[in-house]
Amino acid sequence: MKIQAHIKPLTEENKPDNPLYRTLEIHMQRMGFLVPYREELNWTTDYETIELGEEQQLIDLQKLAAKNDGALLFFAKITKNTIYQQVICHPNKVGVYLPFHFETPFTVKVASQKYWVGSAPRLQNELKWLEIAMKSSGEEEVKAYWENLKTAVQTAIDRMSPIVLETEAAS
Repeated sequence: MKIQAHIKPLTEENKPDNPLYRTLEIHMQRMGFLVPYREELNWTTDYETIELGEEQQLIDLQKLAAKNDGALLFFAKITKNTIYQQVICHPNKVGVYLPFHFETPFTVKVASQKYWVGSAPRLQNELKWLEIAMKSSGEEEVKAYWENLKTAVQTAIDRMSPIVLETEAAS
């Protein structure tokens, strides 16, 4: 399963009657990001799609992060007791990242669909913390995934745009 990062708007339109827009608007207001969410976030331009890699490479990256944090991936996911909240607790194969800084990913439910929402700046920090571990890791595919994810995050922050993650079946 290939994972792609789309640097694009969350919805076709940022209208108050759009359920996803409205639900996230309420969360952003609670977190103090209402004005940037409404006025600065990209709602119009579909910038690019970055092929991150295979799902196994993501799992290996999460294992490396958990090991770097002194835990097993299974326990880090269950207890959520890790400094790598965005890398480990967000599924990173579906969901979105917003270009606002907050510590912990969260979920919103809209019309019986669950959306994971993470922080691109926080993910960027976590990926920087993994740099030494990545350089000593011999797994080139995991390094490539890490590099692609870093590129997607930097692009999203520079463009003030969401990252929409999707998983597609390999052909």
